[in-house]
Parts: sequence; C-alpha cells; structure tokens
Amino acid sequence: ASVRAEGWGWRHAGRSAWGVRDVDLVIEPGERVLLLGASGAGKTTLMHALAGVLGGDDEGETRGTLLVDGSDPAARRGRAGLVLQDPDAQVILSRVGDDVAFGCENLGVPRDEIWPRVRAALDAVGLDVALDRSTTALSGGQKQRLALAGVLAMRPGLLLLDEPTANLDPEGVGEVRRAVESVVEASGATLVVIEHRVAVWQDLVDRVVVLGADGGILADGVPDGVLRDQGASLAAAGVWV
Repeated sequence: ASVRAEGWGWRHAGRSAWGVRDVDLVIEPGERVLLLGASGAGKTTLMHALAGVLGGDDEGETRGTLLVDGSDPAARRGRAGLVLQDPDAQVILSRVGDDVAFGCENLGVPRDEIWPRVRAALDAVGLDVALDRSTTALSGGQKQRLALAGVLAMRPGLLLLDEPTANLDPEGVGEVRRAVESVVEASGATLVVIEHRVAVWQDLVDRVVVLGADGGILADGVPDGVLRDQGASLAAAGVWV
C-alpha cells in the first residue's frame, strides 16, 4: 500500500493546539519506515489516521490530505492493520483461533476462507499453539504475535506497529522482531513502525522519518544518515539511539 500526506494535520476536539500538523510524506508500496520523534510529536495520531480509526468530525478537525492507496484511510477498511503496544489490550476472545479470526469476520471474509487464513497467519508469526489454546495462557511476546497474526489474517497492504515491543522483556522483543521480519518478507506489505528502541528495527527498515515537535517532518532518509544527524536530539527526547 502507498501513503501520501500533503500538509496534513489533526487537532483533537476542544483543544487549541494541533496534535500533529504540516506533515508532507510519501511512502511507496513495500517500503519499511521507522517513525521517530519526541513524545507529543503526533506519531500515534498519524498512525491512527493511517489505520482509519482516528475518529470523525465530532472528535477533531483535520486539514490537508492523507491517503492510503489514493483513498481516505477510513474508506479503505482492512487495507491497513494496526498493532498497539499493550499485548493484553489487544486480546479480544478467549481462544487463540477465534481471536485471530475476529478481524476477518468483521471484514466479511467468507467462512471457508477464514480458518486457512488463521492457520497461515499463526505459522507466519511462529506461534505454534493449538487453536483452542486459552489466550490467557500466552506470554506477553506470544500475545503480541497473536495480535500481529490477527492483523496479518486480514491481509493488509499497510502494517502499522505502534511501539509493539514497549511492554515486553528481551525474549518477547526478539520474538516480535523476528515475526515482523518474517511477515513483511513474505507479504511485501508496507511497514511503518514507531519504537523508542531504535536498535531493534534499524536493520529492518529502509527509511527513518522524524516528526518535529513543532510540526512537519524534521528528517527523512536512510537510517544511518538520519540517526547520525539527529542522534543527539533524539536521545534528548527519550529515543534510545
């Protein structure tokens, strides 16, 4: 999936300041992007907008243009898949298979297609557990891979990861990192990931984009160059470079 943003911004209802503004960004299909910036720069807001879950006019005001595959993200249901940082918050159903199938069912995928997709998604993320396994019995890393499998089963063209390893121990971090690499290699999906642990993702991504605290894109380029030029300011903002 492709992403196009021109002068895009979002202001939450009842607030005078824009949560994110003046974003000009082009991401081509299959690119892998690490999105960085200080807390409050609008990274999560941008991710939610790309996923089409930011909310309607009653929840805030938008300006500029933001498109996924040439359309409003909210109109491209299922085209983008979002994985959040809290593994427990993303588990919806009590059994592994049902949880992975949930998104497909919401998209209206034919019943006879859902379970092959579920099994393929679990294989892709390396989660070798029974379909009737209780989701409460999974570790944090396994739950995050379960969330990734649920997204993958919907076959999105754009994979959005919002600090997917933030709440995991080192073993869980490694599990999720390897699963994501396997998924993007196999599917060719476009990847956008927010993460404070830069080293986890640096060798997987093609680009690093840095959102400025005052709006706009502060830096955009190959990882080594951006991290060299912006390393000090990113470290001061709490990013582990």
